[in-house]
Amino acid sequence: MELGLREKAVLVTASSKGIGKAIAEEFAKEGSRISICARGAEHLDKAAEELRGQGVDVLATQADVTKPEDVQRVVDETRAAFGHIDVLVNNAGDAWLGRTVDTTDEEWAYTLDVNLYSAIRFTRCVVPHMRTRGGGRIINISSVSGHTMMPAIVDYQTAKAGLIAFSKSMSIDLAPDNILVNCVCPGPIRTPLWDRLADSMVGQMGDSREDVYQNVAGQFVTLGRHGDAAEVAAVVVFLASERASYVCGVAYDVDGGFTRSTF
Repeated sequence: MELGLREKAVLVTASSKGIGKAIAEEFAKEGSRISICARGAEHLDKAAEELRGQGVDVLATQADVTKPEDVQRVVDETRAAFGHIDVLVNNAGDAWLGRTVDTTDEEWAYTLDVNLYSAIRFTRCVVPHMRTRGGGRIINISSVSGHTMMPAIVDYQTAKAGLIAFSKSMSIDLAPDNILVNCVCPGPIRTPLWDRLADSMVGQMGDSREDVYQNVAGQFVTLGRHGDAAEVAAVVVFLASERASYVCGVAYDVDGGFTRSTF
């Protein structure tokens, strides 16, 4: 299927590994020009090298998405390299188990910075350029836990719920500018983040990381397995494509049935 993404300039945040890297790889398959960013230079450089191996233009910028000056620098360098930005994917996110009523102000602030404010800041920086171009696509990576709550992860869930609300609000405000905003909500996906969460559940949900994965999937996922990051990336790339030209303000669950439809 021709998705109309060849030579499009795509910025994917937090994209040196996990879901972000998979999204960048999927855009590379479509022939897009890709800007990636991450805090760690080693993983970032490796991801950039692998993407260039697919024959596409790649810009890799070391940056901390919780710092407004770094956000602006990533956007400026992407525009300098590619001339414009057609697609923004706000992927940055992090979570820790055990967050409850006792979660500190500092912990709340950092979680909101990573999971919500980073998307707000990147959107604020990119929208003026998309308006000048006559349109664009913004896809925000939230989580099923932004609408289906679980215990002991209150700050992350609150931030991801905010990201869903932000996406829907921006979809209304930016539709007249032909900037289509949508949201993707992954469920349990095998990523470095989920590896860490699974490790923290050893002893409660199983005797090893693999036990935890199997038990979580067996108890809570209709398909009986964790998803692969590429399965999330496929939905993101579709939403960025010409094939999704009438999709606006939607939150898509990619979760193997973790949250069941009411229909």
